[in-house]
Amino acid sequence: MATSTPKWHLPQATSDMQFSAEHLLGLHAHVYFEAATEAAAEALREKTIAKYAGRDVEVYGMIRTPAGPHPVGMFKIEFSREMFADVVLWLQRERGDLSVLVHVLSGDEYYDHTQGALWLGPQQSLRLSFLKKRSE
Repeated sequence: MATSTPKWHLPQATSDMQFSAEHLLGLHAHVYFEAATEAAAEALREKTIAKYAGRDVEVYGMIRTPAGPHPVGMFKIEFSREMFADVVLWLQRERGDLSVLVHVLSGDEYYDHTQGALWLGPQQSLRLSFLKKRSE
C-alpha cells in the first residue's frame, strides 16, 4: 500500500515563528461551489448553522463569485481549535461532492492557505498572489 504525504502540515519552528496549537487564532473552513452545486452548498450552510447553533462556530454568508484567493463561490465557517475534530469530521461526512478547504489562522495568510491547510474532497487552485506572508 502506497503512503501519501498528508495535506495537514505543522511547520517546523523557525527563528521568526514559533508555532504551536496554543498560538492559533482559530480555524476556517471554506466550502466551495459553482452554479451546478450552489443549491447543495446552500443546504450544507443551513445544516451547519442548525448543527452548531450556540456553539463556538460561526457560519458566514454565501459569496457567489471568486473573492481573494478563492477561485469560485464559497461560504466560510470559523471555529475554535477545540471544535476542530467535531467540525472537520462532520464536514467530511456531510459535504457530498463539495470541496472544502480547512486552514489554520496563524497570522500568516500564505502559510495558512498552503502548509497550514487540508482539503476535504478535490483540491481547488487557489489564487495565492492575494495572500500576504507574515513578513510582508
